[in-house]
Amino acid sequence: MPQLSDNNQEPIKQKENSPRLTGKPYRSMKRRIIQRVIFALLFSAGVIGAQEMGWLNNISRQWIKQKVNWMDNKQVTQYLRTVITDNQLTQTSIHCLVFVINNDTGGETVNMQVREQHNNSCSETRPDFPLLFTFRVNRSNGNIQVDKGSPNHFYPIH
Repeated sequence: MPQLSDNNQEPIKQKENSPRLTGKPYRSMKRRIIQRVIFALLFSAGVIGAQEMGWLNNISRQWIKQKVNWMDNKQVTQYLRTVITDNQLTQTSIHCLVFVINNDTGGETVNMQVREQHNNSCSETRPDFPLLFTFRVNRSNGNIQVDKGSPNHFYPIH
């Protein structure tokens, strides 16, 4: 029922953009643009922050399971490089690491030593390649163990 005014008993007309009719408060175009720009900036900052912290890489690795041919040593070493960076197993740059594959007779288990390379592009120049740790890879099921901090005592990496 329309409301009547006190003076002449005519119905009071509501504005067309009234909050009562639309259910939303009236906002000017300028305010809408400013809100959308602020939202876009905050969203962009959040994505950049997540990328810098490595959260996006972790999420993408969980969604997209890497298929590794465990019989191919090149694919296994590439995968182990990502394992080293993800688990922060060493402070040495990834391009200064050398993989030495031992007892590769085509069997089910293979040991891969990770050694530190020293040349002009890496930190120091030393004649030797110090052993950092060893991976034990089960080729049948992809189980990876490492002996970091406890030589020849392997524990699962993931």
